[in-house]
Amino acid sequence: MDQQVMKNLFPMQRGISMIEVMATIAVLAVVMAIGAPNLSSWMHNTEIKSTAQNVLTGLQLARGEAVRRNARVSFTLTDASGTTSWSVGCVTVSATCEAPIQTGTATEGGQNARLGVSTASLSGTNYAAPIAAGSGMSGAPSVVFTAFGQADPTATNITRIDVTNSADANARRMVIRIPAGGSASLCDPAATNSQSC
Repeated sequence: MDQQVMKNLFPMQRGISMIEVMATIAVLAVVMAIGAPNLSSWMHNTEIKSTAQNVLTGLQLARGEAVRRNARVSFTLTDASGTTSWSVGCVTVSATCEAPIQTGTATEGGQNARLGVSTASLSGTNYAAPIAAGSGMSGAPSVVFTAFGQADPTATNITRIDVTNSADANARRMVIRIPAGGSASLCDPAATNSQSC
């Protein structure tokens, strides 16, 4: 084909038109409007999950230290308002077993994460009913682990910890169960799979 004919059939475009820019912006705005609520919900749920993992790690640390040191070690929630502050330390402080061994601060958990605790027997606990944030937090609730890694029933006043979000009532709630055997576990009351309570 002749070059002149080619130029007439396929004129060269330079850049993009204003209509194309406006269409692209409109599509992006719609996608962001659809995705923004899901992003917020995802962030709140992630905050709850990471906070619950943080508290569970503290419980597992206390249990492991009790077995390792052959001594009674406590996991104590230290903030009555329900933030995620906790402390792990020996019940009987000595040169080989100090208090605290380790602490967790509210900044390690999510800023909106709140805890509520229960002393109800685990076999009769209804996990569908949430524990309100701050419930059971007076008097520094604790779990005391024996040298065998079991929760001491005479010194333990936590059997369940609910982790909720104070900024979003619809956010996922996580539950930490602490049975008499001492092996704390994390579950999701809303789950329909093996992670459910």
